[in-house]
Amino acid sequence: MKRGNFFVVQNQIFDFKLSPIAFYVYCYLCKCRNKKSGCYPSKQTIASVCGIAVSSVSKAIKQLSDAGLIAVTKNFLVGRQINNSYEITDLSVRQSDKPIGHV
Repeated sequence: MKRGNFFVVQNQIFDFKLSPIAFYVYCYLCKCRNKKSGCYPSKQTIASVCGIAVSSVSKAIKQLSDAGLIAVTKNFLVGRQINNSYEITDLSVRQSDKPIGHV
């Protein structure tokens, strides 16, 4: 295995009881994130890489956002949305005892 050819997913993610597709999308976002925990792949790119429909990506992103696992920022240029940015929440510094969306 090449050095650096991996990504980290925090153990606490299993406390959130995500759907398999939401977990897959979360893992892909973790793979894409930069040193500041941000990333900006398009929904089409996520769908293509993960082998799922764009509508499934949208549902997964909503589930991840609602659970507080990611923050979504819509980026605009000249009044037109150009992409979304996704910031991965550091689960080790969360304040609550139970995750948001915990079943």
